[in-house]
Order: sequence, then structure tokens, then C-alpha cells
Amino acid sequence: MSRHLPRAGLPRHLPLVLALAVVLAALAELIGTFEFSIGPGKVILFPIIWAILLGGLVSLQRVVRLPETAQRTAVSLVEVGIILFIVRLAFLVGEKIDTLADVSLALALQEVGHLFGSVILALPIAVALGMGRSAVGATYSIDREPNMAYAAERFGADSPEYHGALGIYVFGSVFGALYLSVLAGFLASTGWISPLALAMGTGVGSGSMMAASAAAIAHSYPEMEEQILAYAAAANLVSEIAGVYLAIFVALPLTERLYRFWSKTFRRTAVPAPAAPAATAPAGAQAAPAAAPAGEAAAPTATSTAAPARTPSAPALGRVALYLLLISAVMLVANTVNIGALHPGELGGFALMCAVTFAAFAVKRAAPRVPAMVLASLLGILVASPLNPLREQVLALVSDIQFLATATPVLVLVGLSIGKDSAVLKRLSWRVVLVALVSFGATFVCAALVAQSFI
Repeated sequence: MSRHLPRAGLPRHLPLVLALAVVLAALAELIGTFEFSIGPGKVILFPIIWAILLGGLVSLQRVVRLPETAQRTAVSLVEVGIILFIVRLAFLVGEKIDTLADVSLALALQEVGHLFGSVILALPIAVALGMGRSAVGATYSIDREPNMAYAAERFGADSPEYHGALGIYVFGSVFGALYLSVLAGFLASTGWISPLALAMGTGVGSGSMMAASAAAIAHSYPEMEEQILAYAAAANLVSEIAGVYLAIFVALPLTERLYRFWSKTFRRTAVPAPAAPAATAPAGAQAAPAAAPAGEAAAPTATSTAAPARTPSAPALGRVALYLLLISAVMLVANTVNIGALHPGELGGFALMCAVTFAAFAVKRAAPRVPAMVLASLLGILVASPLNPLREQVLALVSDIQFLATATPVLVLVGLSIGKDSAVLKRLSWRVVLVALVSFGATFVCAALVAQSFI
């Protein structure tokens, strides 16, 4: 996650990005929540969605362009801000740890739903649409950072498999949180699936997607907000830890087998998997697309600077400390607007959250291959768990910090970074977009259905 964080000097447009984040986050909170009925359910538009839309509007408008360097600064802030939000959720998981232990089987098995949704349901559509070998990379997971890194290492950055994975990654980075939040809000309003099962389904391994979709579910069940967010955070932690290994050792081999089956069924040319990558270019490097088999669509060529690095390095701790201070200040503004008052205790709560987040990044320097999100989650859970004799004081400090208000500034920053990928989005094949919609939606719903069977 850390490759966008510069190591020396302050970003030139940092004040501009922070000013926009404060104004847009406050505006999103002031707009509030709107909902309208569609069939048996409702579409819910709440501050997190307004945050993405407002940030995206500023980023994409052409009247006064937001410099690309400013958008990259927003990405750097997101990478720290999302961990700060995860720490707030981790405190909740630690508080509810006894309750979560009762549904540990459901939390573990919901990962099977992620596998079923992407491989079983999205793969045949990708093959039928003529995506060729890019279908394998696009559907063996929902292609977040670790999965992208493995696709580049396994197949090479000039392979159709990698291009398929890259297309899904870019779509998910830009639209994933918005799409899943609308879908989750609609399903929650129907009452068809338990809100706790839906919460576990949101744990797809992406902090922003989990935050947005869990918030939508919590809006429909405000009396269960803390429980919903705790289940979502715990499921996301399981996906972060186990999801990569499941994708590599189970999902990818299964995808390869089913690719050959569906290619035969739809009379498409089944291209054999390469034994080893032809080149080991870093993920995100410019690469010429591989030629598509006769009768099949060329692999997407959505090469973007948004693609993750294969071996991320730990950011400078001084920069992390500065960003934590600035982001927590923006979160404080959003939280104040949300609850209509400023409580002195919030300052201590944000200081504690920053301390845990900083500790996670410090540990990451010694263990760079462990995601900061996992480290922060584990540290936050430990601090708020019964193992900590100061647990009650910890929970009291953060009691006035609203979970969803801390997510609003992060999603504003996500929106502010969209414009830099506009050229890439224009090049995305409609096939990739359709497969991404099916893969993300099916992954979420299938995981929720599996969880429903065990709670």
C-alpha cells in the first residue's frame, strides 16, 4: 500500500488537497442521507457516497483542473487514512471479541463465498465474452494489491492474465466502493439476508469497499451499527490474511481448469497457461498486450500508474506521523459536523488511533511483506481486547468518534484521485466492466449467503 508515499519533502499540493478534503467531507455530512424505493428495496445515498461523488466531481471537472500531483497526494493520504479508519474498527472488534468468537466458523467459511462468486459465476461470463486468457486474471480473485502482485509474478506483466487482472483492479479502485455500497444498501433494505451475514460479506479484502458497504448496511439497521461494523471488520481481516493464500493455492488452479471447460463449452480457443513469465517486469510497468487467439477479444491494455508495486516498501515514519496528524484533523471536522458538537474526549481518541496506526507502520518496516492493514487490525484488536487492563479507558476515549464519519474524509480523498485514471478508464473494455460488476457483486452476495448458513 505504501508505494505512493514520498520519502522526502512535502508534496507541493498538500495544502490544497487538505482544504478540499475538509470542505467536501463537511459538505457530504451536511447533505446527509437520502433514499428512494426501487422494487422491493431502497437505494440509499448517504455521506460516504456523497464523499466519493463530490471528490470525483472535483477531480474530473475540466474548468479548473486538479493537478495530477495533487491527486497523487490524495492517494498517499488515503493509504494512511484508511489504516486510521481500520484501527477505529479494530477497537470495536476487540470490544466485541467474545461475540465474534461465537460466529468464527461463519467468518472463516465466508471466504468460500468469495471464491464461488468470482470463479464460478464470473469466469463463464468472461470466457463467453471472448476475453481469452485475460479471463483467468480477471476472475481468479477480485484483484486487490496482493493478487495483482502474484499475477505479475506468475504470468508476467506482458501477459493477458495480468492485463485482465489490471482491468479489474482499476475498475475496483475507482468504482468498487460506490458500487458495493449501493448494492449492500439495497439488499439490506429488502430484509432478504441477515444484516450480520451481509456485514461478513463486505469483507472482500479492501478497506474502502468494506467501509462503504458496511456503512450502507448499518444505515438500514442503526440499532445494530456496532455489531455490523465489527462483523465487517473481522471478515475483512480474515480476507486480508487468508484470502491471498486461498486465491493462489485454490482459486487460481480451479480457474485454470474451469477456463478450459468453459472454453470448450462456448467453443472458444483455450490457450495453455504459460509455465513461467516471459519477463519479470514490475506490476504496473508498460507492457505490450499479448496477441489474442483467433476469434477472441484482445486482452485489456489498461496500464496505469494505479497498479500496485510488487514489493512495496515501508514509508518514512516521519511522513506517516505528519499524514496521521493532518488526516485525523480532517476526520475531527467530519465527526464534529456528524454529531453536531465537539467533545474534548475526541482529541484523546484520535491521538490513540494515531499512535496505534503509527505503531503498525513502524512494525511494517521490519516486516514489509505483511500488509499494514493486517498489522493495524491486530494491534487495534489487542489494545481494545480483555487482555488489556486499560481496555475500559481505551473504549471511553474513542466512544465519541463515529465510525462512519471517520470514513467520509477517506472516501473524499479516494474521489479526488479518480481523475488521474480517467484515460485508463476510457480504455477499459466493456467486457472488463461487465465482468467486474458480476465478480464484485457475486463475491459479496455469495459470501453473505454462506455466512447466513452458519449464524
